[in-house]
Amino acid sequence: MERKIVLASHHRFADGLRDTVEFITGGLSKKRIITLTAYLDNTPIEENVEKLMEDFPNTTEVIVLTDMMAGSVNQTFFSYRSREHTHIVSGMNLPLTLAFVMESQEDYLTNKRVREIVAEAQRSVVYINDIRIGDDDDE
Repeated sequence: MERKIVLASHHRFADGLRDTVEFITGGLSKKRIITLTAYLDNTPIEENVEKLMEDFPNTTEVIVLTDMMAGSVNQTFFSYRSREHTHIVSGMNLPLTLAFVMESQEDYLTNKRVREIVAEAQRSVVYINDIRIGDDDDE
């Protein structure tokens, strides 16, 4: 089983995120992560997404992480949500991407496991000003 992680964004966000993940993982993710950077040229995003998705064999698990749910990038991937072994998640960030990169590749991910990874990443979005350190805290 092979798993590919597609980072798809407006402009160069996906490239920057891939670069950061590769730095943190020591290049572990190089062959697993593919980026799609939309609107850098005049090629319609639909063409870019279609070409990318048809290059994957049916047995390849594809995790698509997009930058924002209401954006055109995510909407273009929407039709692939029923492709077998494909999971599409919007709101990509570093913790979410790292979680998918570090996940075991022995088996296909279940929908339940993808939901757990998403929930874990959502917990990493925190308004730090709300954190209060009391006198009794060791931190």
